[in-house]
Amino acid sequence: MIKSFEEKKARLLEKLDKAHKGYYEAATFGGPSLYFHSRALEAARSQDRDRFTEMSYAMLASWGMHHMGPKGSKMRDFKEFRSSIEKVWSQAMSLQEKTPSNLGTKDWNKLKEIFYGIDCMKSGTKLVGNSKIMAHLIPKLIPPVDRHYTLRFLFGNTQITNGDNEWKMLEQMLKDFFYPFVEDPSFAAKVEKWSKQKKLDYKWDTSQLKIVDNLIIGFSKI
Repeated sequence: MIKSFEEKKARLLEKLDKAHKGYYEAATFGGPSLYFHSRALEAARSQDRDRFTEMSYAMLASWGMHHMGPKGSKMRDFKEFRSSIEKVWSQAMSLQEKTPSNLGTKDWNKLKEIFYGIDCMKSGTKLVGNSKIMAHLIPKLIPPVDRHYTLRFLFGNTQITNGDNEWKMLEQMLKDFFYPFVEDPSFAAKVEKWSKQKKLDYKWDTSQLKIVDNLIIGFSKI
């Protein structure tokens, strides 16, 4: 693990409860964002490719990945997106029950192929949009990544160099931050505690890696 990621991991582990509370107190996310997030996850779990394609496409739009007008990010037409999901579907389904602790070389190669196979954004940048799709397709292995929270927290900037560097960037985040984080005993204990607090509705705690994403956002809020 590179030193800067070790420091970020330690800082976040020190603030688990505060960051988790900060995320839910911010009340920034809800409505269609939560609805299509949940529906996309359900479709992937049930291995319903057509429904997943529709729900994840709607999820991306509700998460702000498509802007009307001449400026801002733009998603591909649905037919193009659907075609790319069809191409990676069988590989993704073969990874659904994998966890960070039992990934082999062939699994990592599959992840890379899925990452570059998904085609959801019109721009040349794949990291943000594709990670969000993969976070719903194989949530045990991939967190959603964005510039404002994830990249700023881990790298101190929002820069993405297009091309092969995008996969290398995601792979580095997984191996050196996200996977070590979810394997930390103190994180596991908090996840168990939060899951038992039934009087509180932690609707966005939908996977361990999504919880880490929530914590990063909450940390930035506090």
